[in-house]
Amino acid sequence: MEWLERAHALIDRVADLPPLGALRRKRAEDAFARNTDANLFRGVYSSFDAALASAPPTRPLGYDNPAAAGMYLERIKRIYPSDYPVIFWLQKLFAQGNQTVFDLGGHIGIGYYAYQRYLDYPPALRWTVSDVPAVMARGRDIARERDASGRLRFDGDFRAAGQADVLLALGVLQYLPDTLAQRLAALQADDRPLPRHLILNLTPLHVLDNGGRDYFTLQSIGTAFCPYRIAAYAPFLESFTQLGYHVVDRWQNPEKRCRIAFEPGYSVEGYHGFYLRRG
Repeated sequence: MEWLERAHALIDRVADLPPLGALRRKRAEDAFARNTDANLFRGVYSSFDAALASAPPTRPLGYDNPAAAGMYLERIKRIYPSDYPVIFWLQKLFAQGNQTVFDLGGHIGIGYYAYQRYLDYPPALRWTVSDVPAVMARGRDIARERDASGRLRFDGDFRAAGQADVLLALGVLQYLPDTLAQRLAALQADDRPLPRHLILNLTPLHVLDNGGRDYFTLQSIGTAFCPYRIAAYAPFLESFTQLGYHVVDRWQNPEKRCRIAFEPGYSVEGYHGFYLRRG
């Protein structure tokens, strides 16, 4: 009802007035700094470094630490609705003869383990995960127990992506200080091949009228604080078009959202996924 919506809007405006507004923000900041089990976002920043500098001193920064490396183990045993487009396109690409995967930000091999229950992996599959050192060390330990076939590998050097048929980036692009397109362009400038197929998923994008600029927030994952990129939708895709890729398929992840405390205009409802092919 319209009157009810107006009442809620009025309450929100009153709650933001001093001193109540300052008290609410202080309580939210304290909760953010102490968080151990929720997915929280706060602040809007123009750069990765500015978001990083704003982090409280109560947790490590980023995923390169043992606590963050130990997360997500349960995900190797299940998939989520957002995984189905990825599985669909991987199955098609494997059936076409593609057999090398470069999994950027694949953590301990989450996708490799979870998807093998639903996909026919090629006998000669080589699946390379590229992540931060602490996470890859944990992944190698787990692989010694769980990957009897030896198809899963770990390599922190992005140049290995040029040797892959398929590049996966599933929920990782928002954590990079640079962009995937910049990394691919550097490969190209170095006369290295580019992967023909890109499958991108769980990517937060915005359509704000801000000149097509990315912005950043700070995320608390419970074990650490992470700068978090929200990319501009059209420039994001254009950066791949300039490298010779075209969008074959796109989808949304409606269950994913980024709600930034006290910044509803910069919050994101629903993430995005794409399959892009070069040539």
